[in-house]
Amino acid sequence: MKRPSLFPEIDQVYSVPPRRLAESPLRGALWMTGAQVLFAVMALAARLGGTAKIPWQEVAASRFLVGALTAFVVARIRGSKLSVRNQHAQWIRSAFGTATAAGTFYLLASPLMSLGDAVTLFAIAPIFVALLSWPLLGERVSPSVAVAIVVSLAGVLTVAHPTLNSAPRLVALGVLTAFFSANAMIWLRKMGPDESSTAVVFQFSLFGALVMVLLSIPVWTTPDLKSGIALVVTGVAGGSAQILMTRAYGFDRAARVSAMGYSGIVLTRLFALPVLGEFPTWAQAGGSLLVMASGVILALRGRGRQLAEPPRKA
Repeated sequence: MKRPSLFPEIDQVYSVPPRRLAESPLRGALWMTGAQVLFAVMALAARLGGTAKIPWQEVAASRFLVGALTAFVVARIRGSKLSVRNQHAQWIRSAFGTATAAGTFYLLASPLMSLGDAVTLFAIAPIFVALLSWPLLGERVSPSVAVAIVVSLAGVLTVAHPTLNSAPRLVALGVLTAFFSANAMIWLRKMGPDESSTAVVFQFSLFGALVMVLLSIPVWTTPDLKSGIALVVTGVAGGSAQILMTRAYGFDRAARVSAMGYSGIVLTRLFALPVLGEFPTWAQAGGSLLVMASGVILALRGRGRQLAEPPRKA
C-alpha cells in the first residue's frame, strides 16, 4: 500500500525515489557546529537590536539582505555559480526558512520571553526532523541517534532552565517556528549534495529579504549607530551560518546533523556571559556536558561510514 504524503501539494517531488546521498558524519557535525557558533552571535545581536527598539521585521530584513550579500561575495571569491537546478524544492525550502526567520526574530526581540526560553523552543526542531525524516526522506532513525536526541534535549532543558509559563501564544509560536525549521532542514537534505550551498543561501536570502522588507515598511525605524552595527552583525553572522548549515546537511543524515543544533544553546549561553552578564549554574554546566556528549555520540557512530558520492559543492 502506498504511504500517504504529509504534504499532498508536493507529492510530485516524492514520486521519484530519491537517490542515495553522501554521508560523512564527522564533516556534517563540524560544519553544523560552526553554523551554531555564528547563529549564537546572530541571536545576541538580534536581542541587542530588539532592546534598541528596532522592529523585529527590520532585524530580520537586515539578516537576509546582508546574508544575501555575504553569499554573493563568497560565490564571487570561489568562482561558483548562483543558480539552483531544483527550483521547486528551493521555493519550498525558502518558504519554510522565511517563516522560521519571522518566528525566530519575533521571539528574540520580544521582552516577554527570555533568551533561554526562546532558544530552548527553537531546539525542538531536531525532534521534528527525526520524526519527519523517515516518511519524507526514507531515513530511519537509528537507536543511537534517538538516544543522542534525548540526551541533547535533556542537556538543553538543564542549560536553559526555561520558564515556559511565559505568554502561551509565544510558546505556541516557538513550537510552530521549530516545526517550520524542521521542514526547512528536511528540504535542504532533500535537495542533495549536488546543489551549491552558496547559491541555495543566496536565493533563499533574496526571497526572505523581499518578504521582510515589505513587512518593515509600516513599522520602519531608522537605526542609530549602535543598533545599525547590531543589524549588520545579525546579517553577516546569520548569512554565514546559513551557508555552513547548508553544507552540513549535504554531508550527513538530517536527524543526525540537526541534533548537533543543540550545541547552539550552550554557545549562546557562553557568548551571553560578557554581553548580558548571565553566569551559568552548576546545573547549566552539567547540561552543557550532556549536549557535548550527544555530539560525540553522533560523530563517532557514523565515522567511517561514508559513501563514495562527493559532498555538496561550494
